Amino acid sequence: MRIAVVDDEEIILEGTMRTLRRCWPKDEVIGFQDPVEALVALTKSPCDVVFLDIDMPGLDGMYLARQLKMASPQTNLIFATAYPQFANEALDLHASGYLLKPLTEEVIRREMTDLRYPVEFSKDKGLYVKAFGNFDVFFNGNPVRFRYTKTKELFAYLIDRRGNSATNQEIQSVMWEDGTDKTSYLKQLRKDLADRLDECRCGSILIKRRGCMSVAPDKIDCDYYEWIRGTARGINAYNGEYMSQYRWAETTRTSLDKTDG
Repeated sequence: MRIAVVDDEEIILEGTMRTLRRCWPKDEVIGFQDPVEALVALTKSPCDVVFLDIDMPGLDGMYLARQLKMASPQTNLIFATAYPQFANEALDLHASGYLLKPLTEEVIRREMTDLRYPVEFSKDKGLYVKAFGNFDVFFNGNPVRFRYTKTKELFAYLIDRRGNSATNQEIQSVMWEDGTDKTSYLKQLRKDLADRLDECRCGSILIKRRGCMSVAPDKIDCDYYEWIRGTARGINAYNGEYMSQYRWAETTRTSLDKTDG
């Protein structure tokens, strides 16, 4: 599914896109701050759902909505505005929703699950690794629950390494900065990670050798890896945040920003 957000206010635009990507990480989310640019792009390549501001400079949202409806009558239009007085016009356009700002995740989820023209969300089958924003791991659309919190961080670090081996000593120095020996604990984390991946029938993505380990990037569905390959899905998924809960990931995030710029 393709989702577009059109809003001339950058903070609102980015916030809505972040929420959509967090809720539906496998679907394509694109954004436009310029409504004229949105008109050109979305008439040429329609989206399944379009979130529209109304009061925008250069081209108001109602006019844009009418043009999008002409180009693709089955597009779900969801107006997101600070003005309640245009609701009747929205109804005349057979809009899927009319929301008053500020938008919350709860409201967005509600509207997306009750669209006027139902569309199919991307299937969350198999293992999916989300590195943009907070690091998360999903299997068949559900979060993977590790026995230890640090197991998730270990997997995140291996994902960050992109197939390069990480020694036990290196992992300890990155994940624990106090310098204490965590060999025994790390052994438990390695086992927990292997067990959880085996449960997801994805054990082959983990490569274990004596004293080191890595992952097989070509076997992993991950937004970061999609970004590296230059796919539209990966590029659109990057929101300026990368494995936000881990301080050691800052180096990669800085690199992403430089490349993205």
